[in-house]
Amino acid sequence: MEWWLLSMLCLTGLVLLFLEVFIPSGGILAIAAILCIGYSIWELILQDQKVIALLCATFTVIYIVVLVKFWLGKIGLKTDLGESDSLGDDVRSARELIGQRGLVMSDLRPAGIALIAGRRLDVVANQGYIDKGDSVVVVQSDGNRIMVRKSSEESQDE
Repeated sequence: MEWWLLSMLCLTGLVLLFLEVFIPSGGILAIAAILCIGYSIWELILQDQKVIALLCATFTVIYIVVLVKFWLGKIGLKTDLGESDSLGDDVRSARELIGQRGLVMSDLRPAGIALIAGRRLDVVANQGYIDKGDSVVVVQSDGNRIMVRKSSEESQDE
């Protein structure tokens, strides 16, 4: 095979490496790229084209370093979470529900759905079983878990 064809095979491998970054192929493109580049460099060495083989190998290493830096920049490793609050809006709003009354929309065994402050929420009964239609009071909010207990008073319409 001619040296220029082998050089083109090396370039084809580099294009395949570039495509691997953007096309999810499960590594098939990367394997094809490695085979193309490796075969072209090996054949160039066997044909006493060591300068061209060295150029292909050097360019490949530089290309891979640049491609990895580009790829790492794209996946967002520069994200700074220093100023962020560790609590999401749903957790903050759930804490504001403590003490509010609601109506059970599905049986709580111990988890289910209740209508509290006009919102359908996933809740957990702190003790036992609560029937559908019973009135409940929010007693605790831990993360995204809202604990309720059966209310002794009738629920008020929200």
